[in-house]
Amino acid sequence: MKRLFWIIGLVVIALIGIAVIRFYYAGSVTSSFTGPVSPDEPIPDALVAEVEKYVLKLMQNYDVPGAAMVLVKGDQIIYSHGFGVRDLEMNIPVDTQTLFGIGSSTKPMTAIMVASLVDDGVIDWDTPVTDLLPAFAMSDPEIAKKVTFMHTLCMCTGVPRKVEDISVQYNELTAEDMIESLAIIPLEGKFEEHYAYSERMYSAGGYLAAMAAGGEYGHLAEAYNKVMQERLFDPVGMTSTTLSIDKAVASGNYATPYYSSITDFEAIPPDVEGVFTPIAPTGAVWSNADDLGKLLIMLLNDGVTVDGRRVVSAENLAYLWEPRTVIDTTFKYGLGWNVEDYHGLTVIHHPGGTVGFASELVIIPEYNIGFAMLINRLDLVHQMGRMTTYRLLEMLTGSQQTYDHEARVAIKEFERQISLLLLITRKTVKPEKITPFLGSYHNGTLGDVKLVLHDDNTLWIDFGEYETSIRPLITGENEYIFFESTFLGKTVQLKLDADGKPTMKWIGNEGTYEFVAKSPNE
Repeated sequence: MKRLFWIIGLVVIALIGIAVIRFYYAGSVTSSFTGPVSPDEPIPDALVAEVEKYVLKLMQNYDVPGAAMVLVKGDQIIYSHGFGVRDLEMNIPVDTQTLFGIGSSTKPMTAIMVASLVDDGVIDWDTPVTDLLPAFAMSDPEIAKKVTFMHTLCMCTGVPRKVEDISVQYNELTAEDMIESLAIIPLEGKFEEHYAYSERMYSAGGYLAAMAAGGEYGHLAEAYNKVMQERLFDPVGMTSTTLSIDKAVASGNYATPYYSSITDFEAIPPDVEGVFTPIAPTGAVWSNADDLGKLLIMLLNDGVTVDGRRVVSAENLAYLWEPRTVIDTTFKYGLGWNVEDYHGLTVIHHPGGTVGFASELVIIPEYNIGFAMLINRLDLVHQMGRMTTYRLLEMLTGSQQTYDHEARVAIKEFERQISLLLLITRKTVKPEKITPFLGSYHNGTLGDVKLVLHDDNTLWIDFGEYETSIRPLITGENEYIFFESTFLGKTVQLKLDADGKPTMKWIGNEGTYEFVAKSPNE
């Protein structure tokens, strides 16, 4: 049965994607606790109460079904709680054991696993990837020779984000496909200097580390799952955390993912999260508040679990948190972590977004505080985890609460752009104009798609696994725009060539895809 998933790639973008989005509209929620709090003193109960009140208000403002939050100080979980429901239809409450997809909050976990391998001498940060996999290739052969295991995790190789073909073909792609695709992706910016967020290169680092640990090429997905279990989940005691959607569902305590498009908000089947399967090291983990609390304690305790088991050395943990690649004036990227300068305070964090989930993982070393949030709705504009993080920081530091104002400015601009998109498009098409172009098309990267006219005269691109709508622009002949999915904003041009054969071209910031019409018997 075909499914319509309007947000498949937008979430990949939000995550995986947009590693740093700082300002979202939080309404006018003000705190009665103003701080500051000394790094050496316990977290005041009043601050925790304000954080809880803030979260509840955000959930109300934005129709968030469910959330879970954990706050850690040193080696103790001082607050852990579930909010709302994990499924609106069944009205089942979220608890601290409820599993959520965490998206790009997977990246820090992969980095920890790689660091543990460095600890044991399995690999070195400076080990060239070609030493392990001589066939490793990039579009620039000289840069391919320079790429080390450190480089695979620093977002600094020049490999750009290319999520469109992943979101379309995810059921057909393997770990090996992700690695091999690096050979044909043009690079952007200067090696080791330019920030280029790349789920493909990051995934390659995770998969190849698993290969170094004994995995076989051709079975890298299985090897990665095994090494994550052995080197992170088991030693930390993350007994519920998994990379398997099936296991998450089988647990009986998982949150239903809800997606948000421009015009809709709807539950989706958990298996849609399979879009992250080919890039598992960058975004496929499912976890809960209890397990993330244990992870945060280990991180705050220099790599040692609450029961005294060392998972990663303090040296290599600190190595992950070294700022390397400049994102902007206050943000840099380490290895699997954003490193932020918040008014002189170092904040180490990573957000995550999937098709229907959002997450946040935060370490504040000076305060010896860890924080995590899980949400079963991804919104295109705001993310509760980020918003709550900044509220927490404002109260800890006693800094002026300017966040809401900046967020309102950002949301107004977003709404303006959406209004423009709605203004320049029509929902329906004229059948007589579109009929010559209906049918199947082929592109070497995306494969086969169909241009389909529904009974209500709306036009759709059918990918086989799902379909997404395109709307005609009010100006221009046979020009359309994707109104949903990964390709939101990408324009579509339909033309008849000199022989009268239909052609289709998709044009956007991730590149252009040209399609050739297939004959009925192909």
